Order: sequence, then structure tokens, then C-alpha cells
Amino acid sequence: MNIPGECGTNSQITHCRALAFSFVTLTILILMVYSNSFNCSWHFDDESNILENYNLHMKILNWNSIKKAVFSDRNNPHFPYRPVACLSFALNHFLGGLDVFGYHVVNLLVHIIASLFLFAFIYRTLFHLTLKERWKGDVYFVSLLATVLWAINPIQTQAVTYIVQRMASMAAMFYIMGMYFYFKGRTAETRVLRTLFFFLCLFSFLLALGSKENAAMFPVSIFLYEALILQDNPKAFLKRSWKWVLVAVGSVVLVGAAYFYFKSGRLLPDILAGYENRPFTFGQRLLTQPRVLLFYISLLLYPMPTRLNIAHDFPISTSLFTPVSTALSILVIIALIAAAIILYKKQPLISFSILFFFVNHIIESSIFPLEMVFEHRNYFPSMMFFLPVSLGFVSLINYYQHKKLMKSIILGFIVFILISFGHSTYMRNFTWKNELTLWLDAVEKSPSLFRTHHNLAKYYQDHGFPEKALFEYEKALDSNKIMRKNSKMVAYYNMGKLYEGSGDLDKGLFFYNKALELSPNFPPLIVNIAAIYDKLGKPEKSIKLLKKAYRIDPSDPVTNYNMAIYYLKNHQPDEALIHLEPAVKSQQLRAQSIVLKAIALKEKGIFGRAVILLTHALNDNPTDLSALLHLSEIYTRLSRFVQAKKTAKKAVSLVSALDNDKKKLPKILRRLKSQDVHSGLDPNPRIVLPLLLQVIKERKVVLDNWQQQLSDLQNK
Repeated sequence: MNIPGECGTNSQITHCRALAFSFVTLTILILMVYSNSFNCSWHFDDESNILENYNLHMKILNWNSIKKAVFSDRNNPHFPYRPVACLSFALNHFLGGLDVFGYHVVNLLVHIIASLFLFAFIYRTLFHLTLKERWKGDVYFVSLLATVLWAINPIQTQAVTYIVQRMASMAAMFYIMGMYFYFKGRTAETRVLRTLFFFLCLFSFLLALGSKENAAMFPVSIFLYEALILQDNPKAFLKRSWKWVLVAVGSVVLVGAAYFYFKSGRLLPDILAGYENRPFTFGQRLLTQPRVLLFYISLLLYPMPTRLNIAHDFPISTSLFTPVSTALSILVIIALIAAAIILYKKQPLISFSILFFFVNHIIESSIFPLEMVFEHRNYFPSMMFFLPVSLGFVSLINYYQHKKLMKSIILGFIVFILISFGHSTYMRNFTWKNELTLWLDAVEKSPSLFRTHHNLAKYYQDHGFPEKALFEYEKALDSNKIMRKNSKMVAYYNMGKLYEGSGDLDKGLFFYNKALELSPNFPPLIVNIAAIYDKLGKPEKSIKLLKKAYRIDPSDPVTNYNMAIYYLKNHQPDEALIHLEPAVKSQQLRAQSIVLKAIALKEKGIFGRAVILLTHALNDNPTDLSALLHLSEIYTRLSRFVQAKKTAKKAVSLVSALDNDKKKLPKILRRLKSQDVHSGLDPNPRIVLPLLLQVIKERKVVLDNWQQQLSDLQNK
């Protein structure tokens, strides 16, 4: 059977050209509206998922790097965390480091491919219904319009421009590919083609599931598509195929059970435990989500930039009638689902589109303790959303076929919507330009939320605006609208870091203690308090707190790193080496920990191994002054004076090159001079200083006061 729209010879060439035109049109439109997104910065969850996730910082393409990317969840390193999406991030890093341009290129490519397969899926589906005489209309126009309305909708910017949400867009891309391949398999005329397409369908499903877990609803979507679209008599099919209903639902349950078992060793998650740190209960989330779903629908239909937000201030439903829109929303959703069931015979496309939207919102809009609202959750549930809209426009055009004025008005309105959507998407990308623009926008739209003020404050803190940061932190602390119960602890913690960094240790300690009242078992906080006590000359309090942090989490690399520093300062290299093992395994602390390990080995007299470690450290970071000074000390102890002097020259050259105002070396010297007892963390001044003095005397460009300070220190 020759299916209309299949590319072949003779008359079918026209269809091939039409398909090619649609693909080119979609690609050009998407590139146009996202042309200003390629330099948008990292945002929000990008930090923890990519920037600070060193397992994804692939430098060498080998099996070990791939394995690290696949098992990149730092909280559960023995379970693959969204391996397909995470591997794509790792490959991005391999090709371009942390330059956002490459990440945006991939995100946009994913969006384009998803759009092309969406068009192909709708296009083939409409032709199938046309052949079965279950639908008549302009197949090409409806398919292209429905796809364009979805692809350039401004709500999709959160899944496309927000880099980490590639997890959502990539899952959707493979999801719609799987739907398309299922259709091709069902309509294939040979066993070989059927087998091939069904294999591609299954493979696409696994890739979607490996990108994000909510792709688990794929079997249910396939079943609905089979029953409502591919079957001539859906009612009879449902009656005789109730077993397939169980298979579809059972597949989802089985996938979920397997996921939770391999992740946590349990067949079912402890859902209620996840609500312990949420400002809402299990029941309140269930009551609120119907309102959220209708809010999503309103955003899809009217997605102006003024309505879009990274952090929506959405009131929680506390009962069926508080607010009253809770009960109304539930009734509206029941009515929509009932309409889909009633219309399944006369309007299978509308029926399928409605059910597809709600089915694919089940995971993120039901029982799981996730945050209430995020726009990217609509990315693939909304893929069929604009099909009924397009069908409605075509019906109006056909109805007014002989009334040119009305027809022109309808066509003009469609063009107006497309231009508005495209322009709004383009403008929304300016909001995603950097953290400042994003959170200023969020503060303006949700001024009473804790998160908006806190994240704006964090931006100001990180970029050297302490006064503005403190103002926004105070605004955040005044808010009771928090995302987690321990949110305010983070604000106090960051304020403590801000004051500690500015040298105001008393205020730093004050805010750290405020944070400690809210979260007494948070190791990084305890470690920071210990650091302040160390700076205040209270080492006994410092080590007491460090040991407390260690008891809470013996594997925490930051705690172990700071304990190693304490023991090195007190000439206890054996204890330091014990704590350096977990610190060295942390990619974030690896470089510093290797230097500390070399210092500990030097203290123990194991010079050979210490030289190897310091050499490796300097290969990775040639500007590490501490490593150079310790290495020169070891060479001197080994009577390798030529190498010792050469290393000392590198240290002096380094300081001269980096320190234009000639203050760094005197500062180092004053620090060594002020110590009554030589710290095990510093190079031995009795060995290092004569070397430095000899090198400096040979360098005519060095200031005389350096020589004088060195001479005074040596004489002492």
C-alpha cells in the first residue's frame, strides 16, 4: 500500500519537498528565536549539577571518564544518575570545558530534533487517520502549525535556555522519537521493518528514561495512542485488550520499582519522608497540583514574558475550598478527562491530546515531594497540546472558506500569535542572560519569596557587592515563603561567610551560630565555625568542632581536609595522612590535598614520595608558591643544592611576575617571622630563607627592602 506522504518517486516527490520545507522552516524559526541564547550564563541548579559536579568535568575520553559521568550523583555514587543527559554534559566539557556556548548549541540541537520528530509524528498520524477516514483536513498545515506553536512557545525557554534542563528536553526528544518509531513499526509492511522500528522504539524509551525519570509514562502513552489512534474501534479494543492495560500500567510500576530498588534497596520510596523538609504536606501538594496544572495551561496559551518566572509565588491549597479555586480546578480537570473519554470516537486526536497532557504530568504533579511549580515540567507533556488548537483554527478557516474577510482575520490572528510567541521567546532569553537579570526579574515578579531575594543576594555576594548582598539576605529572612524548612539556615550561613571573608570574625561567628541553631548537624557549617576559632587563636575549640563534624560524616572531604590542616600545623603528619585520603578523592580538593600529603610525607622524612607529589602538583598548577617552597626545602635536605636553588628561583620569579606592587613576599616573610614556633604547614624558614636570600641578591630588579627583611629574619 502506498501511503500518502511517503517519499518515493513520481508524485511523492512533492511530499518530500513539503517535508523538507517544514524541517528547514522549523530549524530557521527556532534558530531565530533562540539566537540570543548562546551566551546565557550558568544558572541556579547548573551550579550543583554541572559546575560543582567534577565527575562531569571530562578531560580524557576513556571508559573511566564515561563511568564517572554515568555515576555522577555525589549523594549516591553507586547508582547511575540520568546517565544519558549526564554523559552529554561530560562530552560538552571534554570538547569545550565550561564555556556555555557549546552547552547551548547542544541544548538547541536537542530542541530542534525534538521539534522535527514531533512534526513527523503528528504528520504521519494525521495521514493514518485520513486513510482510515477517521479524520479529514489539511494534514500539512495542522502538523506544522501545532509543532511551531509548541517549538517557539516562550514557556519552553526554561527547558532550552536553562542548561541543566537538557535533562527534560533530551528525555522529551527521545520520548517523541519512540512514539514516532512505534507508529512506523505498527504500519510497516515487512517483518524486518517492524522489528527494526520496534527495536528503535524500545531503545528510544530507554534513552528517554536515562535522561529523566518521568519518561517512565511512555508505555501508558503508547497504549493510549494504540487504543485511540491506531485502532479502528477503540471501545472494542479496550474490551478485548484489558490485559494490555495491565501491561502498560504494570510496565510503569515495574520500571519505577526497579529504579527505586537499585537506587535505595527498596521497592517503594519513602515518599512521606521527603515531605519532612517541605513547607507543605503530602495532602496539600495533592490539593494544589490541580490548580498548578490549570496554571500551566494558562501559561501555554498566554505565555507572555511578564507571566514567566524561575520562581513562581504559588499559594498552597490547605483544603478543598481554601482557596475556592482548588475544588473548581479539580472539577475542571475531571471535566476535561471526561470530555476526552466521551470524544474518543468522534475526535480521537483531541481525546489523545488531552490524555497525553495529563498522563505525562502524573509523576511531577502528583505524590512526589517536589517543588510546586516549574515551567520546564511542561516541555514534553505539552507536545500534543497545540494539536487541538491547530484543529480548531483549521475548522474555523474551513467554516469561513467562502468569507474572505473572516478567513483573512483568522489567518492574520494566527500570524499574530506566531510573531508574539517568537518575539516573547526572544525577549525571555534576555532574562536568562545572567544570574543578575534572572533574579532581578524573579524579585520583581515574586517579591515575597525567600528564594528570589536569597539568590539575588548570593549573586551580589559572589560578585563583590557586600552591602547589596546583606540587604537582600535581610529581605529573604523576612519572608515566610520558603521552598524548604531549612532555607533560612542557608541565608545565615552565607551571611556568616560574607562577614568572615571581610575580616569581621565576630559577626561571622554570630551568623554561623544562628545557622547552627537551625541545622546543628551540617558539617560545612561546623567546619567554618572551627576555622573562625582557629583564626581567633582558640585551637582547642577548633579541633573540638572539627571532630564533631567528622563524627557526623566521616567521609566528608571538607571536614577531613581541615582536620589534616590542623594536624599538620601541630606536627602530627600520621593523623594528617589518615584524613587526607578522603580529601584526595574529592576532585574539588584534590590539588590542595596532594600538596598537603606531600608536606605530611616531608615531615615524616619520606622525601622521595613527597618530591613526586609536589612535582605532579606543580605540573597541574605551576603558580603554587607553597609547593615550590616546600620542594626547595626537600631538595636542600637531600643535598641537591642545584635543584633547590633552581626551585627557589622559580618561587621568586613567580612572586615578581604576579606581585606588581611588591607586597606579597614581604607578607609571606612577616608571617614566617611572626611565628614563635615553626608550623608544620609552612616550609622551614631556617632552610628556605637562606636560599631565597641568595636568589634575591642575584636579582638586581628586586627591591632593597626585600633583602633587608630577609637579612633581618636570617640574623634572627
